[in-house]
Amino acid sequence: MEKVELRKRDFITGIILIAFGIWMLIYTVTTVPMKDSFGGVMNVWYVSPGLFPICIGILIVIMGTVLGINAIREGGAKKFFEDLFNRKKESTGKTLRLLGILLVIGAYVYLNIPRIDFFLSTMFCLSVFISLFYFDDPELLKKLFSFYLIGSLLCLVLFIAGVDKRMNEKFPYAMDALVFLFFLSYIFYARFLIRKDEGLKKKFKTTLIMSVVVPLALVPSFKYLLLVPLPVEGGFIELMNIVRYAFR
Repeated sequence: MEKVELRKRDFITGIILIAFGIWMLIYTVTTVPMKDSFGGVMNVWYVSPGLFPICIGILIVIMGTVLGINAIREGGAKKFFEDLFNRKKESTGKTLRLLGILLVIGAYVYLNIPRIDFFLSTMFCLSVFISLFYFDDPELLKKLFSFYLIGSLLCLVLFIAGVDKRMNEKFPYAMDALVFLFFLSYIFYARFLIRKDEGLKKKFKTTLIMSVVVPLALVPSFKYLLLVPLPVEGGFIELMNIVRYAFR
């Protein structure tokens, strides 16, 4: 694939990320109070539950801006507008790339965050998002996208049917365990697909490291330093609590 074509797709991706980040910021600011009174005590802004999505929204806007600027410098924006004005049909790969972004972010925000341990949700989201695009292979993108889509739809069915609530009544972290198995299945499937490519194996290793290191630094910072309540504190965050209290 030509470099300018890749930069054109980066330009489109940057616009989508900027729009999503701005929407997240507006939604958070208008729906989540930054200050409120609880039991007669006024809480300050830096312990507000809206602080974390605001930070995430800002980071998404920054990443989208950097991606867009790089695409403009390398001719991606020019290629995009040329194709737009010439009314050329969008390629299947471009459409799948867009669907991949929407699927991962949508599943993270609307499917996992409200129900699954926040650390696990973030780690899973990063691993899928990075692997889909960092490998830079249309065939891998199609296979990994399909695998994650099927798994997400199965989880959606469980959530709609209320199975997750019944499972968690019997074992508090049942859905966390199930999603963790889904995460491991995705990791093993991706590793199987790239087993013959040494270059992709190195990228895969980097993907796993980034997927674990980022939430491992972010989640404890918000929970233990800023004292921000997380959306769902499940099995993984309970393990963090055990480790924290063990070393106090």
